[in-house]
Amino acid sequence: MTAMYARPSPPDVREVPRREVTGAWFLLFGYTVLLTGMVWDGQWHGDVGPDNFWTAPHLLLYTGTAIIGLTCLAVVLLSTWARGPVTGTPSVTVWRTFRAPWPFLVGGLGASGNLVYAGSDLWWHELYGFDIAAGATPSHLGLGLSIQVEVFAMVMAFAVLRRTRAERWGLALAVGVATFGSTSAFGLVSELVFSWLPGVAPRVLGLGAVGALTLSLIIGLTRGWQWPAAAGLAFLVVQGALALFAPAATRWYAEAIGQPMRDYAANAPQALIAHPATFPLIALLAGGAVAWAVRRGVGPLRITAAVGVLAGLNTAIFYNVVGMEMNLLVTLP
Repeated sequence: MTAMYARPSPPDVREVPRREVTGAWFLLFGYTVLLTGMVWDGQWHGDVGPDNFWTAPHLLLYTGTAIIGLTCLAVVLLSTWARGPVTGTPSVTVWRTFRAPWPFLVGGLGASGNLVYAGSDLWWHELYGFDIAAGATPSHLGLGLSIQVEVFAMVMAFAVLRRTRAERWGLALAVGVATFGSTSAFGLVSELVFSWLPGVAPRVLGLGAVGALTLSLIIGLTRGWQWPAAAGLAFLVVQGALALFAPAATRWYAEAIGQPMRDYAANAPQALIAHPATFPLIALLAGGAVAWAVRRGVGPLRITAAVGVLAGLNTAIFYNVVGMEMNLLVTLP
């Protein structure tokens, strides 16, 4: 039986060119900007309501997408024209010319989709005016799916690194941010799916899978107890920062453009309500489980599967019990 040794080390990784290392950090930065705009937009819809293509949360969201798209384009072009050893990152040749490392090809496709649906969102606003609810338009559905593709690209970019402690911290940050950000993207999709299939909870199913996948991924890649815990810490820091930022920015921006707040607006940070706030605890438990497995020589497949089940159950319980009660407190007059 395969066992985790007393002092496990990350699996051997291929040599990664500096352009891809720098590109991975830019993907993380771009997605953090995008996520800030996405959370702010959700807070805006909850406390104010009407928006259009040019409102500040949308512009912040599209700025993050532009950073991701330009980063992916730059890495692909540099990989195509580079001299010396070919990158060890799995790559594909596009149009028989461009050499595209997979993480940056995926990120470029996500950013391109975001650009297309941003254009359709502009057309929608020009035709129908303001949006009242997030997720109520086809363009928002497409944006949610494209953003999820960008999430995958960011995690993929850091998954091929892990040579240094800084790069492993980058992976932990990417996993924490991705877990948090996936909630908003799945939330947009779930509204439409639920209208088609009443009784199905796509948010719970999708986010349960994301929580299980991200924690299992970081355990499998790093083989260390501290990195799942670091991902939980990153999640907590991002959630706390956005919980402070979004309500304050919404109040300030509404006053600046003369939009009234909703009568029942509680100004509660939706970053704490709409996201699995118990994820850091699960990540810490996952780190403890890995440390226990190392001492007892338990096989990595078993412990990874157990952590995945734990993360999935956490999401299901949060959204079906805790999340429901918290939403009632906010939405009731």
